[in-house]
Amino acid sequence: MLDNNDQLLTAITRLVPSLLTAMEAFEQLQRNFHPTHSAQLKLAFEPFEAKLREDFSYFSAVEFPEDIAVIGATLQQTAIYALRACEGLTRESTDFAPMMRASRAHCRAQEIIYALAPAMTPINQYFLEVNARANSTLLSELAQSHGASRTNAADNRESQPRGILSVANERSMRGGFSVYIPENLDSQTPVSVVVALHGGTGHGSDFLWSWLREARTRGFILVAPTSVGDTWSLDGPDHDLPALLKILAYLRLNWTIDDKHILLTGMSDGATYCLQAGLSPDSPFTHLAPFSGVLHPHIVMQGGLQFARDRPIYLVHGTLDWMFPVEIAQMARAELEQAGADLTYREIVGLSHTYARSENPALINWFNRTLQVPIDA
Repeated sequence: MLDNNDQLLTAITRLVPSLLTAMEAFEQLQRNFHPTHSAQLKLAFEPFEAKLREDFSYFSAVEFPEDIAVIGATLQQTAIYALRACEGLTRESTDFAPMMRASRAHCRAQEIIYALAPAMTPINQYFLEVNARANSTLLSELAQSHGASRTNAADNRESQPRGILSVANERSMRGGFSVYIPENLDSQTPVSVVVALHGGTGHGSDFLWSWLREARTRGFILVAPTSVGDTWSLDGPDHDLPALLKILAYLRLNWTIDDKHILLTGMSDGATYCLQAGLSPDSPFTHLAPFSGVLHPHIVMQGGLQFARDRPIYLVHGTLDWMFPVEIAQMARAELEQAGADLTYREIVGLSHTYARSENPALINWFNRTLQVPIDA
């Protein structure tokens, strides 16, 4: 018969791998989500959900002592949200709403378990790109500096906290932002910035996780703003660009920013607004990367295409996009090329209206080739 310590170890070593495996499987299947493909996705994902439920059942029966109760509670809450995400894939429905709820639950699961990254190597590895997960030096640097503040009185920038920070960006709030500052950031070296815009009705605290792994691996600042309204200012007065400019001013005040590498990217409505904000007079964004959006007619009618000349733009769209058919992206490609944009066009076969996270590495290499996956010393 196992004593309590053995039960604790068994519970953790069973739950954590099945939890992380199910979360990664969710990401892979999310990429292939299409309202008409729910039956196939359900069949593919059921084994991951079943294994997670089995291991979570064992885990839930084990009592954690007070000194490590926070670990038990963190894993439990993560599993609850991960299982909610599973249900969004395994419930047969042609409605998009369950998948949206599942995606939000998956983001919450990541948000909760991230706190355990410095304590558990598999979790630390989960939040790195695959090719960096064996890099013991990087894992150690990130774990030792996780959530820490530097204490060099001679340089206020050294004293800034690192990791994930939230500025007026609780999920009940609009107009704030979440930002990730690499735990091992060298404050003396100019750092690239990626500003990632969520889709319609989305939230920055969720969209942050679409880029966290890459930012943490390659060492750039990641900002995920939340639109002032339910979506970005696509029509009428622009309330969002002033907020984005304030965010950049905040970053420059506190960290050394590489002004030659500030990427504005986004998904769906975020992609549409990415072009709208980026193709404007005196735009501070050096590179634009819209995913699954449209070239808003206002840009054409108001003369915004003149600002596309020589602008590096990385346009991504899926051939199975059910919200914005790929022909819309093909027309945008023609307009931008005619306007003289420095355009890279990526039409991804089989991708529907979902964020193509697998495109992030190629996008980063296009944006700034110095942001490489670090090689272990």
